[in-house]
Amino acid sequence: MNKSPLLLALALLFLLAANLHLCCRVGVDGEWTLTRYSLADVRRGELAAREAAEEICPHGARMPQLEERFTLSFRPPDGSSRDLSARILARVSGVSQLYSVKADGYSFGTVADRDRLEERLRAALYSAVPAGAMHAYFARGVEITPVYGRSGSAMSPSDMALVVAQVVPAIFTDREGQRVMG
Repeated sequence: MNKSPLLLALALLFLLAANLHLCCRVGVDGEWTLTRYSLADVRRGELAAREAAEEICPHGARMPQLEERFTLSFRPPDGSSRDLSARILARVSGVSQLYSVKADGYSFGTVADRDRLEERLRAALYSAVPAGAMHAYFARGVEITPVYGRSGSAMSPSDMALVVAQVVPAIFTDREGQRVMG
């Protein structure tokens, strides 16, 4: 009896098993993507989204319906717990993606529309540009970071730009980079 084919088949089986990954696809309220997550990332993402939703809406955050489908794949999982928690939070009623505004060590609050805020900040800067100035910027950078918060709790971009422009000094420079006083 020849053991070579049996050993070859066993070696191939071990090779295949060593390269297989248990992956999980997650449906959020019936919406599926092709992203594959590890089981640990699914649990971390679910937990992070649940805790964030409860912190943002302590009295009744309705979590979306989650479904899991498990597969074996030769490719490793390509999703992260952060991506999954963002997908889940996007479907929680009462929770919205907002943008936190910070500058010079101050936290000014949140806005819902980042593009409109940036437009209003530019308008606030350029409305104060003195003669001879070519460039304008805030003395300390304005940080705009995505966060999740209670829906309807954000300031308007116009009001936020006014507050930032009043607190954070602007710097104006000419073509050579020399400061121009206003």
